[in-house]
Amino acid sequence: MKKLFALLLLCTIPLHSEFLVSDGERFARLRLFLKDSLQIEKFHKNSDYGIQNTVTAGLFLNGLVAPNLSFDAFAEVSTDKQSGLEYSGHDFEPYLGYPYVKLGDNGRTWDFFRARTDWQAAPYFKLSGGYDYISFGPARHNKLALRGGDFYWRAIQDTSEQVYIKRPVPTPFAAFELSLDFVSYSQYAMQLKNWKDYTKYLHAHRLAFNVSDNFSFGLTETIVYGGDKEREERRSMEVIYVLPFVPYLFAQSYGGDRENTGMSADFSWKLFKMFELYGELFIDDLNTITSFFDDTWWGNKWAASIGIAIDSAKIGVFNWDYNFEYTRIEPWVYTHHKGPGSDYSHFGNSLGSDLGPNSREFYSRFGVSFKKLLRLDLSVSDIAKDTAFGGQLRDLHTYEDPTDKKYLNPKSTLHYQEYGAAVLFRPFSVWSIGAKQYLIFGEYKGYRTEVFSGVVF
Repeated sequence: MKKLFALLLLCTIPLHSEFLVSDGERFARLRLFLKDSLQIEKFHKNSDYGIQNTVTAGLFLNGLVAPNLSFDAFAEVSTDKQSGLEYSGHDFEPYLGYPYVKLGDNGRTWDFFRARTDWQAAPYFKLSGGYDYISFGPARHNKLALRGGDFYWRAIQDTSEQVYIKRPVPTPFAAFELSLDFVSYSQYAMQLKNWKDYTKYLHAHRLAFNVSDNFSFGLTETIVYGGDKEREERRSMEVIYVLPFVPYLFAQSYGGDRENTGMSADFSWKLFKMFELYGELFIDDLNTITSFFDDTWWGNKWAASIGIAIDSAKIGVFNWDYNFEYTRIEPWVYTHHKGPGSDYSHFGNSLGSDLGPNSREFYSRFGVSFKKLLRLDLSVSDIAKDTAFGGQLRDLHTYEDPTDKKYLNPKSTLHYQEYGAAVLFRPFSVWSIGAKQYLIFGEYKGYRTEVFSGVVF
């Protein structure tokens, strides 16, 4: 009890400072922060609960070197201490998630950063590079093609063990963007990690059309390939995918048809000033264009997400927002028959939705705020996750396996609900305190409570 009181007391100690250096149009801004949090969690396969205290110190650095050259960086160091459960060691293999250093039996430390530089070479042409998150599409909760840094606490990540989803990791990238009046084209080359000594790559390009002030749609194409540790196969970057305006669907034959390709189409329709309707369709593979609901071939792999959002609405002195989203992901989506070297993952995390293949979610969130002083968020999710073969990102389909598929087989599908509540109180511009509560009911049960203090961005 004394230890718990001491941790809660520590959560009330914030620190924030800002330094600004400017010279005409050029400037550099440095912000330092310290955050402390306490988490308590318990799941139905564990008879004990774990108490974790996390202390994080970090900085934000951004600025303008020239009128057309900007930079943005973030770095943090976190230390976790946990009672009730022990941390396992980390051998720095990327597929195990972002690496950490173990401190005794119940402690670990993390070093995390991201950084990018953008050069607006001309009004219509921009070059970018760095180590950062890349995301495409209008979806708020489950982006299907590239989710970037979106990170939501999940009750279950792997049906073989009870863990919550690991933090997504940025990617080294080089990119360019061409922007005209109503259409833009962007292209990215990224390096992924699955094994330490084997390279893995992701290329993505996107056409975005601004049809009108309130309607836009986009077309995205991705391709993933890499070496395979099991076969001791190594691959280098294919130059053809770096060239602009080359369709990956046709170019993959150049490399021997060994890549994992994906295509997506999305739209955003702002019917009113604050109301948005959006959707995304991701096609991993299809036997024919009409075989979406054909369960006789496992390779008919696709996912869809549709949602509505209301932003910055008014109720008296309060601002409120709302989001509803439905997501369906077919079996085997994001997987690849050549294994982890070509699946849709980076540091053990899905590059698309973290629900994984063979899943479904109804998600709803309501948020209300009073100026910048107080913020309350309430959310509920109804999730179905099939635990059968073809429901995990690492599952490998071979020539000996059945060729049919079953979406959410009743015999192997888990059904559960996640309820979330979060409150953030900012009594001063330099200090925030808050709390989060997650409850899980259904065929999977548990809870997670978090209290935090500091500066939250």
